[in-house]
Amino acid sequence: MIWRRLLLALPDLELAPGYVFDRVGRLARAFDAHVDLFHCLYEPRFASQSGAPDQAAQRIAEHVQERRRRLEGLADILRDQGVAVSASVHWDYPVYEAVIRQALRYKADVLITPARSPQEPVRTVVYREQRLIEQAPCAVLLLRTQEVFARGAVVAEVDPPHARDGDADLDEIVIGAAKTVAGALGDVPVHLHHAAPLGGEGIGARTLAADSEPRVRRLAELHSIPAAQACVEYGEPITTLPTYVRSVRAQTLVIGVGPLAGRSAVLGERLAESLECDLMVVKSRYEHTAVGSQPSPAVLPQPL
Repeated sequence: MIWRRLLLALPDLELAPGYVFDRVGRLARAFDAHVDLFHCLYEPRFASQSGAPDQAAQRIAEHVQERRRRLEGLADILRDQGVAVSASVHWDYPVYEAVIRQALRYKADVLITPARSPQEPVRTVVYREQRLIEQAPCAVLLLRTQEVFARGAVVAEVDPPHARDGDADLDEIVIGAAKTVAGALGDVPVHLHHAAPLGGEGIGARTLAADSEPRVRRLAELHSIPAAQACVEYGEPITTLPTYVRSVRAQTLVIGVGPLAGRSAVLGERLAESLECDLMVVKSRYEHTAVGSQPSPAVLPQPL
């Protein structure tokens, strides 16, 4: 895979974690990628203030410029690492829609965001992550942990028995993304994991479960992954995956969302709450997003 445009969305400029710039810098240098730092700014009081729209627009423009100066200071952290960086600030709301609009403008290959913010309620962060997983027009990387093992694995969650609800290519995309990330992080090991649910009934369900191990081994062989690094566990992914990634000291988990995204999208949302490693979500096809290209008229008193 080739990722040349990385979008780093920072919800909080005051508490931007240092490990985020280290990890994004490593990825950008490995991919020879450009990084766009993005921050969304909105203060509701401006929308309710009376007075001439041009006066409100001037005050908003001043706030945007002040935040852009701060963002440029953070961009220098990446520039000092030899990374090409731009900085973008937009007056927009809600945050997840603003981030998706920027991803569309920038034509991002990967959207990266810190997954925790001490200044925001957990419910707010989780909701934003869910909407980004569902609607982002590119791969999403949620940076969830400061602690990264030096040789921590990248885990690809595959589902060959079910052919991903008719999307046979999705496992290839997941493994390709996992190997790309692993290479960027210093050729760390890639592990394959498959959770074979046991909740089905009848011979068909038992046959699918029994077929899981040889199919996962075949995938590993095709992608030059040692058999010892391919694992099939019986149970729901939301239960087995967090335990497995801890056991192999994983730094990143990659999962895929297919065209019939229901189960996979819900899995991604639930994992985003429970994982102790970074989470990347890739798709076989990025549909036209439901997010409009322009903010709501209530956000801007006039075009800025």
